[in-house]
Amino acid sequence: MSFGRGCAIIPSVQVNGTVLRSRTLFVRSKGDDAWQRVLHELQPATREAAEAGFLETRWYPFDLLIDISSTADRMLGEGDMALCREMGRHSCGITLTTIHRLLLKFGNIGHLVDRAATAWRTQFDTGEIVVHERSNDLYVFELRRIPTPHRAHCSAITGWMERAAELSGEDEFELEEKCRALGHGYCMWTFKRRPMGLEI
Repeated sequence: MSFGRGCAIIPSVQVNGTVLRSRTLFVRSKGDDAWQRVLHELQPATREAAEAGFLETRWYPFDLLIDISSTADRMLGEGDMALCREMGRHSCGITLTTIHRLLLKFGNIGHLVDRAATAWRTQFDTGEIVVHERSNDLYVFELRRIPTPHRAHCSAITGWMERAAELSGEDEFELEEKCRALGHGYCMWTFKRRPMGLEI
């Protein structure tokens, strides 16, 4: 496999308002005062955009997504990015039953992985999903060309893929992650079929 360390870096990333709306809905689901607590701790530019409301027809700086996600994780979680993983699962539940429902094919995780790139392009204007391996027992894909990786983002992707696998009925796979923000050479997710007879 050839990974993307040498790829050209694009200096900025924009995220669709759909993703940011999903994050705000998740935070609001945590209680009546949860959103106000998070809003109070956001950077001024993020707070201003959030108070105006995120539009699904607009694109916003990637930094806003990181600010909302990491602040919520710190204020409402344990500061270990576990809440960001929950955000990804929540977002998946919304998108795979509405705007990206055609990506879901029950009993076929390969169908989902093959079309992950399509979903990415509707939500981010930079970066790409590259599929390295695709077989009955192994699926490997990499996220390339994101200038500054962040655990809040990659944790959400992990949660998204976990939930997507569940929705597709593929519960016999284990998901492994590597992340540049953790010091790895690339951001990569690997689905491996769990050995027969292995207890969870």
